[in-house]
Amino acid sequence: MKSLLPVLALALSLAAPVAGAAPAGPAEVVQAFNRALTDRKLTDATALLAPGSVQYTLRAAHAGVAPSATSITSDLRTHWNQIGPVLFSVTTTYRRVPTVLDTRVDGDLATVWVQVASETVERGGKSRKDSFSEVYLLVKAADGWRIGAIADNRGTDKLAVGGPPGK
Repeated sequence: MKSLLPVLALALSLAAPVAGAAPAGPAEVVQAFNRALTDRKLTDATALLAPGSVQYTLRAAHAGVAPSATSITSDLRTHWNQIGPVLFSVTTTYRRVPTVLDTRVDGDLATVWVQVASETVERGGKSRKDSFSEVYLLVKAADGWRIGAIADNRGTDKLAVGGPPGK
């Protein structure tokens, strides 16, 4: 029993930092959001959104989806819950790799600027790569950082959103 105590004490001391690990910072939340979209896990992505989060749409990202004529903002959760299934149904791959350019934290607000390299492969095999900037506004909640708003400078792509080819 005496020889087991030092081993147990060592194991507990090694596990303690893991249990008390710092919560994810703003940049890590942005990375996790983009990983979830790449993995087609909308539930995981939208779990990182703050209640009432906002999407700023300056121009349509996808052909055939017109931005609102009366507002450049929309509910971010609704945005991804509408766009995600359509995008995923007409593609075999949608990969987003954000490179963090700048992170600023001031109390319970943070901004994260990223350069996103994306790759889209349509069901018919056509592929393309895009690059655009996104800025994320994050708010600190009781359970960690949450995305409160996203804006980007992405242009309209040529991906048809009418459904899978042949439909």
